[in-house]
Amino acid sequence: MKKNRKKLTATQDRRLNITTLIVLAIMLAVVLNVASTMKPYHIMKNEIAPTTIRASQTVVDDKKTESEKVAAADNVQDVYTINSNITQNQIDSVNMIFTVLGTVQDDEDKAEETAKKEKKQFEPFSNQNIVKRARALLNKSDLTFEETSISDASLVTLYHFKPSKLTDFQSTLVSVITKQLQKGVTNTQLLNIRADLQISMNELAIASSLRAVATEIINAGITVNSFYDASATNQQRLIAQNSVQPVRILQGQVIVQEGQLVTDDIYRQLELVHMVKSSLNWLVLLGNVLMAIVIAIMTFFLVYRSRREQHDVTIVFMIFSALTVLSYLILLLFRFAFEHRVDNLIYVLPVVFVPMILQLLGYRALKLLGILQIVMAAVLILQSSQSTFNIVYFIAYILLSSLGATLILNKPKTRNDLFVDSMYISLFNGAAIFIIQLISAVSISTLSFWWPIFYGMIGGLIAFILSLGLQPLFETIFGVLSPNRLMELASPSQPLLKRMMNEAPGTYHHSLMVANLAEAAVDAIGGDSLYTRVACYYHDVGKMSNPAFFVENQYGDKSPHEQLTATASRDIIIAHAKDGVAMLQAAHFPKPIVDMAEQHHGTTVLRYFYYAAQQEDASVAEATFRYPGPKPQTREIAVVNIADSVEAAVRSMKTPSTEKMADLIHSIVEERLLDGQFDECELSMKDMLTIKDTLLKVLVGVYHQRIEYPK
Repeated sequence: MKKNRKKLTATQDRRLNITTLIVLAIMLAVVLNVASTMKPYHIMKNEIAPTTIRASQTVVDDKKTESEKVAAADNVQDVYTINSNITQNQIDSVNMIFTVLGTVQDDEDKAEETAKKEKKQFEPFSNQNIVKRARALLNKSDLTFEETSISDASLVTLYHFKPSKLTDFQSTLVSVITKQLQKGVTNTQLLNIRADLQISMNELAIASSLRAVATEIINAGITVNSFYDASATNQQRLIAQNSVQPVRILQGQVIVQEGQLVTDDIYRQLELVHMVKSSLNWLVLLGNVLMAIVIAIMTFFLVYRSRREQHDVTIVFMIFSALTVLSYLILLLFRFAFEHRVDNLIYVLPVVFVPMILQLLGYRALKLLGILQIVMAAVLILQSSQSTFNIVYFIAYILLSSLGATLILNKPKTRNDLFVDSMYISLFNGAAIFIIQLISAVSISTLSFWWPIFYGMIGGLIAFILSLGLQPLFETIFGVLSPNRLMELASPSQPLLKRMMNEAPGTYHHSLMVANLAEAAVDAIGGDSLYTRVACYYHDVGKMSNPAFFVENQYGDKSPHEQLTATASRDIIIAHAKDGVAMLQAAHFPKPIVDMAEQHHGTTVLRYFYYAAQQEDASVAEATFRYPGPKPQTREIAVVNIADSVEAAVRSMKTPSTEKMADLIHSIVEERLLDGQFDECELSMKDMLTIKDTLLKVLVGVYHQRIEYPK
């Protein structure tokens, strides 16, 4: 039965967790997509802008960036590569002309000397012979000009020129041709370069008789030696494109001025920063859905890691999911407000309400996770909004305010204390915004500096009001026993406790004693001691139905049970658990308190009346004298089960001693263990030893031996 019940509970928890996770993901996806499609302006192309619009975020203008890359590539000039072989060939060809002519001259001089030695008539070389010899030598050299060659007349003219002058002439021509060829000559430049050199010929130190020859040699030497290099050109264009920085539309940048015509390009920029209504972007939709799923899954595992030892993961995950969705909805509401140009109102946002509610509900360890959730919500909801405030500074404000609240809300308090704390939080909010305003360089002499501070202080009070309003709602819906609620229930002014003090004072005193014992024992094993103490106050509230039938309320030697059968007495005694459940439910008490009243006896046997019934009928079944249960489902209830019996038994001792009380506690615990009363709660043998030791210490303190004072 125990295994089936635990398996059923685990299955139910698993289903609730999965359902909560799915609902959380769906709700977040809806909110994120609503925020993504929320457009502040309805502007058409080729219309006048009704107001000045600034970019709500920094984005890259891909189209304009690509256009600038194309322009940069187009501005790159074609790359030409100089053929050094052609350059050298042309220079060598020019030099070879003068070398060959010098050789022919040397040949003529040798021929003249030979004729003198042989005393013969010397005949100078004819022009035809000169040309013939020069051409023969030029052909042997394998050097020819790329395009034109030197005429015979030019060769003859150069031949008959003085050698010294010829050398200077050669140097001048080679220098001019070399400089130009080293710069490179393209096909389209050739004629212009030749023409320019022809014009500048007058500036050269060349004899007038050689100008025509110089022109011919320069035209032959200057040829195309620079050719288009497609690979190098493409590489330069690629470098130019890569050097173009992405064109960005910066947050706060004016896209269109009021009264300005909205051109196609301006409208495109407005679409880029999501400032106008545009078609549904399925990629954005998918991204929001995936983001919502990731947030939901991470929330579950973070809550699971934080609360698995407390065995309340399901309830806490449901509460935290509700707070997360509420955070996103509140931020969406404020997003809508300042989309309509109420920018400073964003600081009214009750940013600390999540950690404040978690504090009120008793989940202090989750406050930092709550802060992370609201920061995440602010980033996702507000980052694409049209607002003049800086989202980075606002997130800094959220962190400062939330962390300050966690320091102020450091322990369970009454509602009056919480109100005082909210005042401190409001002041802290104002101080945080004051610092942020200083950092953001807002003029301190303007109202725009002080309004956010005022709004932030109002936000702290709103967070307090919102938290107090939501706390009872969460306690009712999820059955949460918050520390503040427990402290309220512990007050003696509670109607049921006041009634118990009047109608069943013995039971009231007994409940206080059990509370002291159980609280100490539960605290020793790491349980919820505050809940245990408060629940003990009400665990026997059902005895008020028939207070006189319980020994602690009987004053005198006679007991009402003497007039009843054992069976009738049994019914009255056992009924107090059921009656207590009815009273607590009628008073709308939280379920954990009701569970304590219902389960604190488990299915134990009412032995006194069972033995009395056996005297009347030996065949009576023990099962008919057992409490209906169920058995304790938590460690806290199991401790109360022990403490309740221990307190009653010790009180009945005439002369309690440490040894007697230790034996009594041991026997009661052993009896409950053997009876299987703790089979359905996670109470270890180590816990049992700790509980016995703690109960004994408390009882020794209560029933210590007193000094007999002299009369």
